This record gives sequence, structure tokens and C-alpha cells, in this order.
Amino acid sequence: MLRLIGRNPQLGAGCHRQARPSLALNSYATPSKRYITRSAVRRTEQETAAKETESMTSGGPVHEQTALMYLDNTFPLRVGFWDVRQYLFRNTGQSIKEKVDSLVPKDKIPCEFSINEAIPRTKDGGAFVQFKYQSDTQSIIPASKLIMKHVTDHLKEHNTITWFNFQPVRAFLVKGEPFMEDLVSRYPSLKLKVEFQGPDLTLEQLYTNFRPYGRIFDITILSPASKELPRYAIVQFTRMRAATSARNCLHGLKMEGTRLNIGYESQMRTNVFKQWILDHPRITVPIMAASVAGITYAVFDPIRAFFIQAKVTQRFNPDEYALYRWLRRETWARLMDHDRDDSGGDVGAWADREEDGDKIREWLNESPETFIVVSGPKGSGKSALVKSATSKKRNVIRISGDELANARNKNEITTTLAKQLGYYPVFTWVSSMNQLIDTLVSATTGQKAGLSTTPDSQIKQILEVAAIALRKISADVEAHNDDQPLPWYKALFAKVEKKVEEETEKGNAEKDHAQLPIVIIDNYLYRESSVNSALWDELAEWAALLVENGIAHVIFVSANVGITKSLGKVMPNKTFENIMLSDAPLEASISYVTKHLADDYEADDALKKAVGVLGGRLTDLELLVQKMRAHASAEDALDDIVQRNMIEIRKYGFGEELQDSDELSWSGIQFWQVVKQLASENIMNYEELKWGAFFKGADKPFQGMEHAELITVVHRDGWPHAIRAGKPVYQAAFSRLVEDSVFAATMDLQSYNYLITITKDDIKSYEEEIDKLSKPFSGRAPREVETRIRYLLKKLADGQKAIESYEAEVKKSKDMISNSWSGK
Repeated sequence: MLRLIGRNPQLGAGCHRQARPSLALNSYATPSKRYITRSAVRRTEQETAAKETESMTSGGPVHEQTALMYLDNTFPLRVGFWDVRQYLFRNTGQSIKEKVDSLVPKDKIPCEFSINEAIPRTKDGGAFVQFKYQSDTQSIIPASKLIMKHVTDHLKEHNTITWFNFQPVRAFLVKGEPFMEDLVSRYPSLKLKVEFQGPDLTLEQLYTNFRPYGRIFDITILSPASKELPRYAIVQFTRMRAATSARNCLHGLKMEGTRLNIGYESQMRTNVFKQWILDHPRITVPIMAASVAGITYAVFDPIRAFFIQAKVTQRFNPDEYALYRWLRRETWARLMDHDRDDSGGDVGAWADREEDGDKIREWLNESPETFIVVSGPKGSGKSALVKSATSKKRNVIRISGDELANARNKNEITTTLAKQLGYYPVFTWVSSMNQLIDTLVSATTGQKAGLSTTPDSQIKQILEVAAIALRKISADVEAHNDDQPLPWYKALFAKVEKKVEEETEKGNAEKDHAQLPIVIIDNYLYRESSVNSALWDELAEWAALLVENGIAHVIFVSANVGITKSLGKVMPNKTFENIMLSDAPLEASISYVTKHLADDYEADDALKKAVGVLGGRLTDLELLVQKMRAHASAEDALDDIVQRNMIEIRKYGFGEELQDSDELSWSGIQFWQVVKQLASENIMNYEELKWGAFFKGADKPFQGMEHAELITVVHRDGWPHAIRAGKPVYQAAFSRLVEDSVFAATMDLQSYNYLITITKDDIKSYEEEIDKLSKPFSGRAPREVETRIRYLLKKLADGQKAIESYEAEVKKSKDMISNSWSGK
């Protein structure tokens, strides 16, 4: 329509020709590059446009006016704070001048057209161009519309397509008063909120004014909640650029006494998929959990398996490489005499340990079919024996049961186990987070999401990944044994290693580079409590899996007498390779002490006596050596060791310093009976003490004392037979406790009071039965009843005599306590 009007000389006489002023351009931001295609302008079109302009000049008064033009699609839209496309464009005045010069044909626009200023609207993807022109009052078409016709025709003829969205640039005349805002949180939207400041407009009026900027999806006229607020309409376009152009060109427009205030209305988008996820947590949450678990398995588990392999094979330990050992031996070791290998430890102090070590090495050279169990009392050298037997083996990993048992909670157990196995990374916080999410889902939906993971399940996962890593190592061992070709770099390194070892470690036939992994579970069943009860079962089942599949050798080291029973649950049809250690003989113990004191140290009678009291317990012998090295005599060192053990016995055996002595499975007077008998004898009858007045046939107190390592129960044919002290030094400590008159009198006082109590209870039951038997008969009772009454009277009399003797002992104990008081 504009094109037809512009070509008719009779319809436009609103422009006056005069000298064109120079272009004055001030800008703020525009892109650094432009890709706008231009078609050649034909010479005939230029001549026609010039004639058209000449024909539109009239003789009316001429006025200089200014107007605003909006150029759309000159920048990308800023649709959110994350949208960084704006930073790809230059923010210089020269760049926007070039942009406007390419879009607005100054030399072809009539009415003395000139540009005053260009204001970029980067958030809305466009720019305002303020221009001035000459116009008279008698023109049928406003000069501004004529100018816009030329600009629009130029943009269409030159096919101005932008590179960032491949859409054409459009030009519109600004009819209202633009709101030049730079609010950070306001972004363009498909919806415009049009407030009516004055009388309401009809839907037809809104459509007529907004349609030129693009296709409209819907127009809704609404009323606010309060009558004091103006009514408004929601105009929704099909394209966001149509909305931005309409908002910038029509804001502030006055129509029939009504001012339009236009702003962007945030669109409420409903994501069907997201809504379905939120409405079905019982289905989606487990799926999400499974997805997270799958991602964890695919990403983190291979990393963890790699670190476990590196831990087992000592891949990053330079001591494992013959080349490094040779260099160290030829350099550092020549300067430092103390740099020598003592991996054999103290196990060679007695010959029987060497035989046990040879057995372990022989079992390790065979294929794994069962567990290797090394048991014995605490301090008998079990760990040192295993360390010596595996010192020349590779692919060895050790799990310390004492560190796991000393953990404060299950999360700490998980962290400790992961560290020992080399399991990394470990996320212990995931368990707490999953429990929190599960609680929230349960509170909102009434159903558990199933995300909760316990520390026990995390321990199982750690062991599963460790089994996978060990399986890979065993597969490499099998490939090496089958002489399968290695990669060239591994083969070259292996040749160098072999050559170095042949030159520097000849005769070391036991050194083997290809062997199955060895898992040492030290201090198994170290402490059984509610915190770690499931841990021992998990370790046993995991070890059985390794052995049954031929993945690794497993060595259990434990001082717990119930280890065989515990391991028998996971491998009931297998016989274990068992080594039972005992205390070393006197000669070997003396040799051990003298060897560690000095090479030429000769044992005197005092040292022999001290070693004889301590026995062959390795921990006590080491303590004796330490004290004698600190310039203590053998007598003083022995006295200090015995005194320390006596304090431990009073603390743990009698529960003197325990917060809750009821947790013990035995009483103080029961343990006192054991102490008194073992103080005079090295061994005592198990059954005799068990069926005495203090135990009454109960086995649980003896089992508790044995687990606490206070006593050792000797078995014969699988049944308890005798009782010994938990370790040899306890024998001397028991004797000192009995020799302590005040302590002994106190314990005897409690013991006899207990006997008096139970005897009185027996007498009371006798009296009640006698009374019950005598009442039915007015005269003499039948002979059978009389026999029973006579028997009860005999028991009653014996009980009375026992009470009298017990009371005498009680009086004696009280006198002993009173006489020992010095008043100081």
C-alpha cells in the first residue's frame, strides 16, 4: 500500500529539499561483525526515486521535525542472565555507525533526511535511530511514513539477513514514547502486558495496532483483583521479536484518550515431562537413583578399581622396581649403613617360627582352595610371622581389623576400610544425603523413595570393587604365566628389570614377579560389638568369594579363639590351612631379649627370672627390652610390667573404672575365684569351677573373660578342659592381687556375703517346703513324707553351719580391712 501511495505524485507533497546536513551519530553498543547481503541497486531505480521525490514538493510552510525509528534484529535477544551472546558484539560508536549506514540508505531518502543519534537496545535485540527531516503541513502522507517506506523497501530489496539467526532486519516507526529501561531481571517474552491508562480499548483496536509487528497468538482483556488498579490486556505473539518490536514502538502511545503502558509478561510454561516426574515420585525417584548408580558405576568404579590395583601392585612405589633398588643400593646405601632390609622382622628369633613361615610360603605357591588361618594368643608373633612369610611376595594388601574395630561409627569404618584398600574417591556423605531425600519424599508422598544407603551397603560396594580389581590383577598374572605377548613398552621395561635383577639379585629364587594377589586380614574378630558385628561377616563372605574363584590367597590372622567357627559359616565344606602359635620357649625368649639388647649381651639370673615370669609373649618381651634400654634393671622393669598388668586386670577384670560394669558378662566375685586359684596353680579345672556355687553351670562368664584376654580356655577333643591365665605375666599379676591383703579381704567379703545370701535363700526354700509338708497331717506324717522332712532338716542344718562359717570369714575379712587402716 505504501509502495502505491509513494509512486503517485498527487498523494505526497510533504517534503522540502535543502542542503543535507552531515550525519551526527552517537551510539552505545553494536556487534563487531556483520553479515548483511546487499543486492546491486539498478540505475533506473535511482532515477525513478529522484523523480518521485521532486514530484512531492509543495509550496506549503516547511518545518524541521524529529522522529524515532526502531531497527529490529540487529542484535541477539537477551533471554536470560546466562545468555552471553551479547558479548560477541563490539560496543563502539564506530561499529554502530557502520551498522546504521548499512541498513539506512541516507542518499536515497527524501525530505532532507539525517540521523541525529542511534541508541542500541541490546536486550531487546534492536536499536533506536533518532532522525530529523523537513516536512510541510499540507502533505497527505506524513513525511515520517514516507521515510519509513524507503527504509523498509531498501531492507527488503537488499535481503538483509543477519548471521546469528538468519532472519531479516525490520524497521518500524516509533509511535509512542519508548521506556529506555535497563532492569536486570526483566527479559523479553512472547507475552506483553498492556495496561490501559484511561478508557478501555476493544480487542479490535488492540489487534489493529499490534498486528503490523507480527502474528498474534491470542489477546485477552482482563480485570485486576482491585478496582483501583487499571484494566489490562495480555497480547501473546507467536514470535518473540514481534513482541519486542511492538513493545518498543507502542509503549506510551495515546489512542482515543488512553495511554498504553506495555511491559513484558513472564510466560508460565508447563513442561509436561517435568510435571509427570513431579507427580509420580514413586516411579521417577527410583529411576533417578538407578541412573545415578549407573553413572557412578560407569564413571567412578573404574577409577576406584584402578587405585585399588595401584595399591595392591605398589605401582607408584619406587621400592618395587629393581632399577630403583639398584640405584639406591649403589648410591644412598653406600653412604648410610642403616639402609638395609629388615623385612624378616623378629620372627627368626626361634626355629619353630621358621618352620611355620615355610608352611605359609608353600601354601601360597599353590592355587588358592581354602583359607590360611594363623591364630594364637595376643602378642605371640602372628602378624610378624605372616609379614616375614610374605615379605618377598608382590601383590599383597593388608586389612587391619583393629583399626576397623576401633572406629567410632559405621561411617568411620567405611572410610578406614576404603583407605586400607586404596578405594578412591569415597563419598560417605552420599548416605546421609540419600537418607535426607528419602525422608523428605516419605513425608510428602507417604511412600519411601528407596534411596537410603546404609554404611553396610557401602562396605559391600567397596569390597565388590576390590574383588573386581583383584580379578584384573590375577588375570594379568595368568596372562604372564601363559607367555602371552606384552605391549612393546611393557616388554622393554620387563627386560630391563630382569637384567638388573640378574646382575644384582642372583640366587634369589623365591623372587617372583607373577603371582596371585595375597589378602591379609589381620586382627580378624578383634572386637565384637554392635557397631562392627556385620563387618566380620562381610569380610568372611568376601574372602570366600576370592578363594572359591581363584582370585587371591586369603590369610586370616586372629587372636580370637572363635575364628574357626566364624569362618566355617562361609566355607562349611573346606578344611582350613591352620597354624596355631603359642608362647615361645624360655631359651628362645632369652635369646630374643639378649639379641635386642646387644650382640654380646649375656643373660644373668635376674634377666632369666624376668623372662621366665613374662614367658614367651612377644609384646611383653619387647616392653622389657625397651625398659632395659632406658637403663632400668631387669628387676625394676619386671616389677613395672607386672604392676601395669595388675592395674589393667583390676580395671577390666573387676570393672573398677568402667562406666557401666553391668556390660560385663561376668561378675567381680566370679573373676576373683579364677584369680585366687590361678595365683596358686598354673592351670585349673574348667568343669569344677563351672559347676561351683559362683557359676552354677554357666559358660558365658568364661567366654567373656576369654574374649577380654583375661584367661585362656584350653580345649580337649573340642570341649573346654582347663583354664590358664590370659598371658604368662598375668600369673604374676594374679599372685600380687592375692597378696594385696586389703583387696583380697574386700573381694572375700563380697564373696562370702554372696554365699550367705544364696544359702539363706536355700534355707528359706527348705523351711517353706517343710511347713508345706507338715501342715496336712495332725499327727505323725507318713514314712515317705517323714523321710523327705528329715532330709530337708539335714540340709537346713548344713546350711546353717555354712552360714556360720561364712559369717566367720566375713568377720575375719572386716578385721583385716580395719587393721590395715593406718589413719594417714
